[in-house]
Formats: sequence, C-alpha cells, structure tokens
Amino acid sequence: MIAKDDIKIKVEKKTNCQIQLEVEVPNSIVKEAEKQALKDLKKDVTLPGFRKGKAPDAMILKKHPELFKEKLEKKLADISFIKAHEKEKLPKLTQGTKIIFKILKYSLESSASLQYTYETEPEVPKIDPKAFKSEKDKKIEVTKKEIDEAIRQMRFFHANWKEVERPIKENDYIIIDLDSIDGESPQRVFSDTRFEVSNSGMATWMKELVIGNKSQDTLEGTSKPDEKASAEEKAAFEPKKVLVTIKKIEEATLPKVDEEFAKKVGAKSLEEMHETLKKMLLEQKQSKHNVDNRKKVHEFLLKTYKFDVPASLIKNEFDSRKDSYLKNPEFIKSYEKMSDKEKKEFEKNLLHYSEEAIRIFYLSKKIVADFDIKISDDEIMQRALFILYKETGQKPDPKNIPKTVYALALSQLVLNKAEDYILDQSAKT
Repeated sequence: MIAKDDIKIKVEKKTNCQIQLEVEVPNSIVKEAEKQALKDLKKDVTLPGFRKGKAPDAMILKKHPELFKEKLEKKLADISFIKAHEKEKLPKLTQGTKIIFKILKYSLESSASLQYTYETEPEVPKIDPKAFKSEKDKKIEVTKKEIDEAIRQMRFFHANWKEVERPIKENDYIIIDLDSIDGESPQRVFSDTRFEVSNSGMATWMKELVIGNKSQDTLEGTSKPDEKASAEEKAAFEPKKVLVTIKKIEEATLPKVDEEFAKKVGAKSLEEMHETLKKMLLEQKQSKHNVDNRKKVHEFLLKTYKFDVPASLIKNEFDSRKDSYLKNPEFIKSYEKMSDKEKKEFEKNLLHYSEEAIRIFYLSKKIVADFDIKISDDEIMQRALFILYKETGQKPDPKNIPKTVYALALSQLVLNKAEDYILDQSAKT
C-alpha cells in the first residue's frame, strides 16, 4: 500500500488493460459521502406533513434505511475513486468502460476499503522514429516497354472484335468462366472474362489447356506455377483444380498507332499521348511505392512496439468488421458454404486483424502527439469528402458529413501522417 494524505492505494495491472484498484479512505471521506447521500435522499423522498426536503434527517433515515444505504455506498465509491485518481497518476479510463466496485468494509465511525475493476487506455511505449531502417529509394522511372504496353491495352479498348468458330490457337482471345473445384461444391472465381491466348496474356498451364479446344467446351485442369517463377514462389504456390468453360473465341483487329488514334484517346498528338501516359504511369508507380513504404512502417511499428490493448476495443472492432462482411451478399454466400473449421479460422484471423488495427491506431496517435504533427480541419474535410465520394459515387455536401465518416477521415490521416513522418526521419539518417 502507498500512503498519500491518509488515502491508501494499491494498483494491480491485469491483461488487456484491466485494472484492479484497492482504495482505503479515512473517516472524513465516509462522512462526506454520508452528507451528500442524505442530501440526495431528501430531494427524492417526501414524508406526510412535511414539504419535500424539509423532513427531519432522523425521520427520513428511519423511513428509508435501504435507500440511504444504497445512495451512501454509491457516493462513497464515486468520491473514493475520484480521490484515488487525484492522488495517483492512474491510466485514463477507456471511453464507455463500466467501473465495477465492491465495498470491502466501512462504517460511519471509521475508514472504508473499496475495490474497483475497470478498463483503461493502453500505455503506449515511446517511439523512436529513427529506429526504422529502410533501403534508400531508387529513382522511379517508366520504360519504353511499359509505355508500349499501356498503348497496347488502349488499342484493345478501341479494337474491332470478331467471333470465330474454330479451335483456339495462339494469339486468339477467349472469353471464359473459371470455377474452383477443390471444395465440396464449385466456387466461381470469375465470369465472362477475356484472356489473350499468349505467354503474356495467361498462365502457361491455362494456355496449354485451352489451345485446340472450341467454344462451349468445358475443360478440367490444375493450376501450376510458371517455369520462370522463383524457387520461393514455386514452393509457396498452392495448386488448384479448376473448370474452364470457353464461352467465345475472338480475333481482334487493333487500330494503328497514329495521330488519328492519339486524338481518339483524347490527346492532341502522338507526342502528347506518350507524355501523358508516361506521367500517368509515373504517378501510379509513385503511389504504389508510397503504399509499399507505408506498409513497411506499419509492419515495423507492430513488430517493434508491444503493449496491452483494451479487450472492449478489440471486440468493438471485431464486431464492426464482421458486420461489414455480413452486409456483403457475395460474402454471405461464401460464408454459408464454409465448414465450421473454416468459419473458426476466418474469425481467428479477423480477431487478429482487429487487434492490429487498434494497436496501429494508438501507435499512430502517439507519434502525431509526441512529434506535434499538425492535421488541419481542411485536410480532414477533404479526406471525408473523398471517402463519401468513393462510397456513393456522387458529389457529397460538405455541410452534411456524418460524424462516423469524419472520424474515419481523421483516423486515416493520423495513420498516414505518422507513417510518413517515420519514413521522412528514416530518409534523414
């Protein structure tokens, strides 16, 4: 016990940010609780012949002893808890946590002992941004081959397609359905999807499977890693039995790459089309590079900084994520076909990701706070509008942003700014 101004406090930290607190308070606090409890009781009850609040204390206590005892114990618990927190730098309670208290002993003539159990905010460790080490960024460039491939894909969009009735040969285009048949019942992987019958357009095993077959044929095969795959990729590859249904065989006549084609795709000239494509591909590569770097920081923070997380927050995150999944009709179909073992595995993984989400939220929040990283109201507003636009496909009204979307926008910004700060500090070392 630690004595502080006649209040004795014992703190026991348990898992998942649970605290068990024992407090012993002097008779002066018992008397203060008694006084406040009696005052509240007099406001709540009336006695015949007396105006409300004017009946003698002794008569009220004699008439309502159980109600007084209930109010006294609640007041004693409230006052003692507040006094304990004033004396000790105890962790902040999680929002909405329920404080369970038990009065171990008390009397109106002596001290009182109480026990509390409740949940606190996590104690996040101090973060060293320079502890993150990353390779120096290489200059991001776009090759001629990548630009040519982008133009090739644009040509397909403007191609003339002709259906043919003959066996499939190399460089044809086929539209297929593909089902996985490894489980108890077939699972549709994709429908009405066009593939080019070439080494660049599909996996080697699929190309070998379809060549020589005709429209409406259904072919059974097994997926395999490509010969050019690394040893690690081959080891990690999991073969799947599939059914390939050939819906249509097509030939494509692609437009010439000339000034007319450039204008057709929105450019003033071939030169401008190439420059626009180069800029777009650079932006895409930079965006992917940023995402990859942030992912590395994300993994570094979770691996390096361990701390307890409130169980209630993990549960709330888990419930929210599961509810989101169960609102998706496609997922529901898949979920209903899962075995009990698969459902347990899904929930186990979901719980893991939920806990990681809570951890990274607190780590990011600490980085932003400790290093005084600014987030403006305008940044939050713009992110919230972007979230709403992605959800609805319509231009949102800045005056009607739901609080939940605003909170999500702030959470995303906190995470991004924290990760970017770590990356920036790493680049300086």
